[in-house]
Order: sequence, then structure tokens, then C-alpha cells
Amino acid sequence: MDQPPPCQPEFVPMKGNKYMRLEDTHGAPKFQHTVVLEQPQPVVPHPRDHIIWSLCSLVYGNPFCLGMLAVYFSIKSRDRKMVGDLEGARKHGKTACCFNTVTLTLVILGLLFFFITYGIIIYQVTH
Repeated sequence: MDQPPPCQPEFVPMKGNKYMRLEDTHGAPKFQHTVVLEQPQPVVPHPRDHIIWSLCSLVYGNPFCLGMLAVYFSIKSRDRKMVGDLEGARKHGKTACCFNTVTLTLVILGLLFFFITYGIIIYQVTH
């Protein structure tokens, strides 16, 4: 079998138009400049998952297991964010924030009730 000779770069003719350097009247080469203007992308804030607040609600005050529900929705929000579902992450993060707010409110009201009751009892015992 007869094989064709190997193609070497110096023997392969170039196809297409030949490029010539543009020169002005003084002999200096002209250069073409391309300017690319990039529009700034709108900054979309990532949804918050409130995981630290949820963990504090779970550890330091967990009335009616609301702190545990807050942790659950925070983890779901973080999972949705990792998958790329930002709307679902925002929804679960908002739910976690609501549970955290209710938990914090109940803990503060419980502590107020405890201290007021303790103060009244101490006052009655001393008088």
C-alpha cells in the first residue's frame, strides 16, 4: 500500500485571505482596539438560613420544641441553597426566622414571669 507523504507545516499552503499590516501615511502601524463594556449584574442577596440563631434557640431555650423546628427549617433552607433553589431556601429561611422569633419571645416572657414571681415570693417572705 502506498501511503501519502506526511504533511509538514512548511509545505501546507495557507487558505483564505492574506492579512496585511495597515500603515498610516507616516509609516507607523495602525492598531485596532476593541472595547468591551460589561453591564454590572444586579446583586441578589443570598437567602439567610439563620442556623446560628436556630442552634441558640435549641440549646438555650426550647419551649414547645420550637427551637428544634427552627433548626429543621434552617437545615432545609441551607440544603435548598446548595441545590440552587433560592426561592425555596428563602421560604424555609423565613419560616426558621419566624420560629426563632416566637421561641425568643416565649423565653423572654418566661424569664420575666419567673423573675417577677420570684421577686414577689421573696418580698412576701421578708415582710
